[in-house]
Amino acid sequence: MLWLGMAVVAGFFNALWTALSKKILHRVSPREFTLVFRLLTALMLLPLALFQWTWPLSLKWWGLTLLAGFFEGLRTWMLVRGVQKDYYTTYAFYNLTPFFTVLAAPIILGEAQSGSLVAGGILIAMGAFIFHRMGGWSWGGLWGAVFSTAGVIVNKMALADSPPMFFAFWSFGIGALFLVPLESLANSRLRPKIMVKEWKKILAPAFWSFLASVLFYVALSHSPASKINPLVRANLLFGFFFSYFLLKERTGWKQKALGGGLILTGLFLVAIG
Repeated sequence: MLWLGMAVVAGFFNALWTALSKKILHRVSPREFTLVFRLLTALMLLPLALFQWTWPLSLKWWGLTLLAGFFEGLRTWMLVRGVQKDYYTTYAFYNLTPFFTVLAAPIILGEAQSGSLVAGGILIAMGAFIFHRMGGWSWGGLWGAVFSTAGVIVNKMALADSPPMFFAFWSFGIGALFLVPLESLANSRLRPKIMVKEWKKILAPAFWSFLASVLFYVALSHSPASKINPLVRANLLFGFFFSYFLLKERTGWKQKALGGGLILTGLFLVAIG
């Protein structure tokens, strides 16, 4: 149960950094934010990674870590792009991750699935969509869910051969650097002067993400991905709290409370599954 609790607390810190990032995104682009954000998180992970340093590692591990970094960079970039436009709709689509994970984990990782675990993943996804504003759509949230699911699967595979903090450091560092070649695909160029100017404001979200990452990767290294990834989706419940009090987004709270009830039920079913 310790690992399950760590996953829920990681969801709290994830919701906090996401809420804090919305105001910063008025001044920097999603790609600029993600690059600075993930580099800062990787630097915070470095001291812990040094305590767990493992060398040398297999080519398979490096391949999985490069792939994990690729998915991590895309996941965060897509999530931030969506949050910049619509916080709730993005989170609703992003929280399809439990449903995708419950489907993918048995096939790829061979994890056993109980009926309550599957039902819990479905309820979490359904609850997320009750938060969804009718008529809205978030490609950032949807693709973020896809990349998040793929990332968790690859993370779980890589963690079989290395300590969690060592892996997280490399994955986040690669995820940040991967965004630089996206220069040719983005609509606007990176602005180094703006990134240097705003990095102190990004420090707080990076710190909360650092804490979330420590909890998440340690929990993932000890428990099945099909349990840990859905439980982290408690971040939508915490996100509702933060958006209500920090972002002053107070419309449709009854509908969101109903969605929260479904998510809470789903989390319970996942925990006992």
